Amino acid sequence: MRATVSWQDAPPDRDGLRSVCYDVAYKPDGSQLVTGLGNRVLVYGCQDGALLHSLKAHKDAVYAVSWSFEGSRFASGGADKTIIIWTSEAEGILKYNHNESVQCLAFNPCLMQLASATASDFGLWAPEQKSVQKHKVSSKVLCMGWTKDGQHLALGQYDGCVSVRDRTGGEKVKIQRGAPVWSLAWNPNKRETHDVMAVGCWDGTLSFYQLNGMQVGDDTRLGFDPCSVSYFGGGDYVVVGGTDKMARLCSKEGTVLTTLCERGSWVWCARARPGHNAIAVGSEDGSISTHTLTFSTVHGMYKELYAYRDLMTDVIVQQLETDQKVRIRCKDYVKKIAVYKDKLAVQLPDKLVIYQKIESDDPDDMQYRMMTTIEDDLKCNLLVITSHHVILCMEKKLLLYTMEGKKERTWSMDSVIRYIKVNGGPEKGEGVLVGLKDGMCLKIFIDNDFPMELVNHGASVRCLDMSAFRKKLAVVDDNSAVVVYDVKTKAVLFEGKGANSVAFNSVYEDMFCYAGDGILSIKTADFPVHTQNLEGFAVGFKASKIYCLHNISMQTVVVPHSWSVKNYIKKGDFDGAYAVACLGVTNKDFMNLGLAAHWGMNLEVARKCFIRCRDMKYIDLVADTEEGLKKGEPPFMFRALSLAYQRKFHEAAKEYAEGGRADKAMEMFTDMRMFDEAKVWAEEYAKTHGGGDISLTDFVNRQAEWAEETSDYESAVNMYVQAKKFEKAVALVGKNNWRDKLVEIMRVLDVKDDAKVIQQCAGHFARWGDSSHAKEAYNKLGDHAGLMTLHVQQNQWDDAFALLKQHPEYAEKVHLPYANWLADNDRFDEARVAYRVAGRSEMSTRMLEQLTLNAVLMRRFKDAGYYYWLMSEEAADSLPKDSRALLSDDDEAKLVRFHELKDRSEIYYAYDYVFRAMEEPFSSCLPSTLLNIGQFLLSKFATHDEMPMGISLSYVLITIAKHGEALGAYKLARFAYNKLQSLRIPAAWQAEVDLASVVARSRPNVDGDDLLPLCFRCSTTNPLVSVKGDVCINCGGHFVRSFVTFEHLPMVEFHLADDMSAKEARRLINEDPPNKASGSGRGGGGDVLDSGGDQRMMFDDGTGDVKLDDAFAQQMVAPNSLIVCDRDMLRNLSPSEVVIRPSGCAVVKPRYYRLMDADAPVTVDDAGNLYETDEYELACLEQGRTPFTRKGVNSDAEQDNYAMVPEPETPPASQGKKKPGWGTARAVGTVRGLEFGK
Repeated sequence: MRATVSWQDAPPDRDGLRSVCYDVAYKPDGSQLVTGLGNRVLVYGCQDGALLHSLKAHKDAVYAVSWSFEGSRFASGGADKTIIIWTSEAEGILKYNHNESVQCLAFNPCLMQLASATASDFGLWAPEQKSVQKHKVSSKVLCMGWTKDGQHLALGQYDGCVSVRDRTGGEKVKIQRGAPVWSLAWNPNKRETHDVMAVGCWDGTLSFYQLNGMQVGDDTRLGFDPCSVSYFGGGDYVVVGGTDKMARLCSKEGTVLTTLCERGSWVWCARARPGHNAIAVGSEDGSISTHTLTFSTVHGMYKELYAYRDLMTDVIVQQLETDQKVRIRCKDYVKKIAVYKDKLAVQLPDKLVIYQKIESDDPDDMQYRMMTTIEDDLKCNLLVITSHHVILCMEKKLLLYTMEGKKERTWSMDSVIRYIKVNGGPEKGEGVLVGLKDGMCLKIFIDNDFPMELVNHGASVRCLDMSAFRKKLAVVDDNSAVVVYDVKTKAVLFEGKGANSVAFNSVYEDMFCYAGDGILSIKTADFPVHTQNLEGFAVGFKASKIYCLHNISMQTVVVPHSWSVKNYIKKGDFDGAYAVACLGVTNKDFMNLGLAAHWGMNLEVARKCFIRCRDMKYIDLVADTEEGLKKGEPPFMFRALSLAYQRKFHEAAKEYAEGGRADKAMEMFTDMRMFDEAKVWAEEYAKTHGGGDISLTDFVNRQAEWAEETSDYESAVNMYVQAKKFEKAVALVGKNNWRDKLVEIMRVLDVKDDAKVIQQCAGHFARWGDSSHAKEAYNKLGDHAGLMTLHVQQNQWDDAFALLKQHPEYAEKVHLPYANWLADNDRFDEARVAYRVAGRSEMSTRMLEQLTLNAVLMRRFKDAGYYYWLMSEEAADSLPKDSRALLSDDDEAKLVRFHELKDRSEIYYAYDYVFRAMEEPFSSCLPSTLLNIGQFLLSKFATHDEMPMGISLSYVLITIAKHGEALGAYKLARFAYNKLQSLRIPAAWQAEVDLASVVARSRPNVDGDDLLPLCFRCSTTNPLVSVKGDVCINCGGHFVRSFVTFEHLPMVEFHLADDMSAKEARRLINEDPPNKASGSGRGGGGDVLDSGGDQRMMFDDGTGDVKLDDAFAQQMVAPNSLIVCDRDMLRNLSPSEVVIRPSGCAVVKPRYYRLMDADAPVTVDDAGNLYETDEYELACLEQGRTPFTRKGVNSDAEQDNYAMVPEPETPPASQGKKKPGWGTARAVGTVRGLEFGK
């Protein structure tokens, strides 16, 4: 960089005072400069240094001046202890005094606040204050400065102390230096994260501090005492002036960069001009000068890699294509830069540093490391670097150094070297282009001592470049002329004017650019030069990107090569045009090139262009053209087709006509629905070929298609009908829902020829819900299957079944859809029947399974029990109907499923009472009934390995515990509480269960005698719960419970002899006993209960208690053995004493019981469940149906095949806040782990 004097002034001494310039200040807009000389305040115009005002208001020397932040006022102060506030028009408006000489002034950069300081105090003035606030200091204040936000003020004192104060004058930070602090300044750069202060001390140092007092970096030894420190360039640099009579430029870190000017005496002040690269310098001899600073560009470039100097001490390497940058901090003045491939050379004042790019798998990684350093001040004019060497240019010599600093070779030229550039080549053998002042252009190979002459241009060379294939050399001279030479023949290929730089395209041999006079010129092959406006130097050219250096910034300019492509097209060189287009043009240019190449039948270039445009239409056109040309078709056919694709229809028609194919033109216009033009070309074709008119039907059909495309559907329908295109007419009518029009078309259609169209008509009628016309269409066709489908789709089941009677072969089309419809409408029982009729029992089972799962999830357990029973019936239906049939493995599995489903139905049915009693606030069940249900469920659980889904063992146990304790079953209650404590239960219930368990232990560990069940076979008293299940602990006889109160029924089970069938047994039971008189026979007795419906036993024959002297009684007293009745024993039993319990399955034998109490009649339902007759009848009356099987109470009424499904027995559980659920037993893997009775 260099500094030039803009203007200077040296006013003479006046009024007996020596003129010394202690301080200067610029107006914030940079238009005026104020200073104090002697006792006068001078105001200069910055543009030309004109003296605007000479103000005499002080009585002694002026030491300090300062401008306000908005430029409306400035202040002056000096040895007369007075401070004067001036307007920008140099009018004094305010004066106030200190007790001693005013040493320095500083306006707040954000507020109208002025700070002033003397040897003993400093003051703060603001317009809104009535008086100046003054604060004492420990030593003489020599300088001061505000932070950029105006919140803190730093004072530099004679004793070496820097005191940082807030806006009110309070001290915040104190920094102690070892010498007087004569100058300080805060960095005004708002991008800095911290406030940084530069401090100049008279120990010859420059140091930097943060606002908190922490020093930034080390002290910089200046070699002189600094009298002035100020920031320049927005805070990027520091200007220092002092006792060495110079003003120097330093980096913001303190590195001394260069000398700006040298004066005749000490430099007391140096300030930067706002918004300009200029400074004002004031000296001890009273002279004032302003200097303009010019920053030169220090840079290097290799292809797309550009390195340049930033902030005088940093190097930035930029990848121009990706705009990625990396900053290298050299921490010293950067003088020269050179870059080549992965090497970077940086010349500093006393050494040459070489960096190498760090190898990385990431191509975008641009990290550099220091490779080597040549510790020597290698002075040079130009610097370039190769892969292993450094080349320095010194006037007429080129010096080749290794990376270690060893000089290997020297080339001496006959003239001053003006330009050098590394032109690539193998490692350690790179070539260098050299341009001399005498016009000689040379090429040097670094491994050769002898330069090679390229051309003798005859004028001083300014810039050189060589083409990609090294065949052409471009030269720019000092006359701004650009000349391109053929390297081999030395012939001039091109000459131009107004150039300051030139660059060949690095990827295309026949293209280069040059810049100058604000114009960028691009030359391609032998075509005219293309120009556009561009300021700067063209330093690189790759594909469509030109790298232009303007001032100190590098710009990437994208230039499309459309004009070059057009010139190649005009020339007919489609390959050359495509090569240039690949450098960078728009899609439109590629399309134009593709069309031109297709016209010229260069199909390879055409295909490449269309592929780039991703236009499948034209790609297919090229393929069709290739195929057609192979078949011998003339090229004009495909040229015309190309014109048609471009919507140039008339040109295409003319091309067809010139080739003698006017019929193609006619066809094209017909396809385009341009019927008037088509008729014209049809007539032309008729003239040239003597006929060939297109048929009326074909024209009408095409017109109809056109009417359809233009949404004139009514006209299209009429024309389609006229052209007998009924299928298209019906499709349009159906699309527009024109019912009447469709009826008209349907009735004129012929069944023989247009059956498919009539079928479509029927489909449209069905879609509209017009059953009558749909039936008419199907009847016209005689399509009974379609008619049946119509009834099914319309849910017209009465009509469907009526038609089914006439055509039973369509049964499958009716029953299954009907069953699905019933299921969708929640008519599940009817759906079950319908599925079975349709032969799809598996769908019925699947439906029941889903209903069961939903019922369990919604906690409708009685409904779940009912559905399980229905599934057991379906499982029974799938088994053989002959009880004597041999069962296969599959039948055995079905039988197991039957028993499991029936067992689950009983469990869920009983559990529903427990669940409702726990969940609902009121329950209609008696405590004794709930206790019986709990015993029944525990006996069921004892025979199961796991709990059924949704059932809580805890609910059962808590029910037993509470009601057992209330009814006197203390032992059972204690057992239940013990088991509850081993389960995971809600924390809120734990305390209650623990307390109840303790209370239960305080009661007798016995159950009430009236609660203990009595075995009606052996008269043994049984515990309430047994590990064996619901059987007698003595004789092993099974207890039978009523499915209303779940009490034990007075019944004893017996079995038939092996040689006796069920039919014979029923006959023997109905016979009169041989030991009873005929008059007192069983005519008044009730019928034997069987599975033929729910029946009631009437004990009106006067039979009393069973006597124990018969054979039956004798077998009863034998424990753990079956009671087997032979024929004589059955004859002796009264029908009123026998209950036959159906199994519900043909392969499972019914069970036989003897009623032991004549006063307790029993009823059995279809599921085989037993009830006390009175309880059963009451339940039927309350519910309006049987409790378990949900049959109607009127068993004689005929029931429809598809009966309505009953409403759920129990409503869904409350949807409110769900209570905590009960868990499973702790440390118990299965339900069998419950040890009853302990």
